Amino acid sequence: MRLVLLSDTHGLHDALPSLPDGDVLVHAGDVTRRGSLAEVRSFFDWFAGLSHRHKVVVAGNHDFAFQDRSAEAEALVPAGVTYLKDSGTIIEGVRFWGSPWQPWFHDWAFNLPRGEALARVWAGVPDDVHVLVTHGPPHGILDRVVVPPGQHVGCEMLRERLAALPALRLHVFGHIHEDYGIVEDGEANGRRTFVNACICDVRYRPVNRPLAMDLE
Repeated sequence: MRLVLLSDTHGLHDALPSLPDGDVLVHAGDVTRRGSLAEVRSFFDWFAGLSHRHKVVVAGNHDFAFQDRSAEAEALVPAGVTYLKDSGTIIEGVRFWGSPWQPWFHDWAFNLPRGEALARVWAGVPDDVHVLVTHGPPHGILDRVVVPPGQHVGCEMLRERLAALPALRLHVFGHIHEDYGIVEDGEANGRRTFVNACICDVRYRPVNRPLAMDLE
């Protein structure tokens, strides 16, 4: 199965080059810049028209419509697109789970305080998940910001939960624009890949390329 991974397009999806071919297209949130229903509609018009057979998306901290006007936003999700909010789906035998939450970040959407509240969210991730899609990163993995320089801002409770997921093979996220990239971990619970798939850089320029990965 080939997965095509992206995140944090912030309404600039029309500026992207052609995406790589693949079986499943995964977007890890921040499909909009300001979170309006009009932006959500524009994104899904583009997303639904792409050729990938399966499409998965979670919301991000800019996507206020999915938090504040959830019924209206979710009604815009077209056929052929799976929107995950603390929920999962199985695609060709591969178990996906998605969630929009991250540690409190200014006054954006889908914020929770660090600690117990986030631990409760991550406790809902099933033990047999193969592909985890969250908007925010785990602490210490592709989560460094430039201000303050080099500080890790990912979720500690998410990092703890990852250690207890024996079937996990891929974790896709975004949120931290300045730490785009891939990290592989071959020591804990078998081979795992972590991907910060942010398309926009810290200045909201869509300069990073979508990533394609084969999942065995």
